[in-house]
Amino acid sequence: MQQVIKRIGILSAAKVSGFTAAIIGLVLGVIFAFVGALGPLFGLPGWLVDLIGWPILYGVFGFIGGALYAALYNLVAGLVGGIKVELE
Repeated sequence: MQQVIKRIGILSAAKVSGFTAAIIGLVLGVIFAFVGALGPLFGLPGWLVDLIGWPILYGVFGFIGGALYAALYNLVAGLVGGIKVELE
């Protein structure tokens, strides 16, 4: 049986989203800084790393990020109470 989400608690959604995004941003920031530093070490021009590397990395990390976001949501929701929704 399908349910319709009628309302989402703004503050509960914001708390979960903000905390989770901060964790993911920290992890991705470290990874992107590392990858950006690797290009010159291998003699690759910066534009080539940008043109080829970033789309691949964004796709891979988008997938991984989605999985991490779901896992972190489950963890964070246990700590802050999750997102409150009103179903119809």
